[in-house]
Amino acid sequence: MNRFPRCIARRLALIAGSAILALACAKAAADTADSVVYVPSTLKAAPVRAAEPYQNDTGYRIAVDAPAPKPAVEPGPQPNDGKPFDREITAAARDAGVEPALVHAVISVESAYRPEAVSPKGAIGLMQVMPGTAKRYGISNPADIQNNLRAGSRHLRTLIDMFGDRLDLVLAAYNAGEGAVRKYKNSIPPYRETRGYVPAVMSKYKPAKPVPLPPLQVTLQRDYMPGTRMESDALARLP
Repeated sequence: MNRFPRCIARRLALIAGSAILALACAKAAADTADSVVYVPSTLKAAPVRAAEPYQNDTGYRIAVDAPAPKPAVEPGPQPNDGKPFDREITAAARDAGVEPALVHAVISVESAYRPEAVSPKGAIGLMQVMPGTAKRYGISNPADIQNNLRAGSRHLRTLIDMFGDRLDLVLAAYNAGEGAVRKYKNSIPPYRETRGYVPAVMSKYKPAKPVPLPPLQVTLQRDYMPGTRMESDALARLP
């Protein structure tokens, strides 16, 4: 009678033991209420909230890891946020090549954002545009908000081109006329209204601040012939 090979018997014993252990682990996992199998969200067929896991036919509680909501991108702070007619003012200012913040400052002092404002001298609207000034820029109805903004912004651009970086003279000319500024040799005319108007607008003007850049450091390497000497102040005279 041939004996059963000993090596085969050992292999059969190992296989039987592994099967018994696997069945025991599966039963223990099925009996545990907190057993959770996480399935990547890319595999799910329908949206399921992670807080409400469901139970499939194998007895395992399935929790789908829902993707985290994307954070809302908040725009950076703008100096004119929340002010009336900001969209119209920005469009007119950019069309004329003027900073919107400057137009806001002028409107704040001229009309306090009241489009129906009319001055005793006949200036109209948000930017208190005179009918003659509006006609100068081809605008026939300065009472219309957009027309008023276009005429006033273009007039500001003309004055900026005329007086350069002298914002005080630009504002003085907007209030009293460029002829008055020239009459007093490019200075603020001695009119009480103008002398109060210029600092009032400048106090409300909040220009956009440029992003500061780190100082540029450049190292110059110069080679000189061996055996030569330089004067003590020669480096200071180098370009």
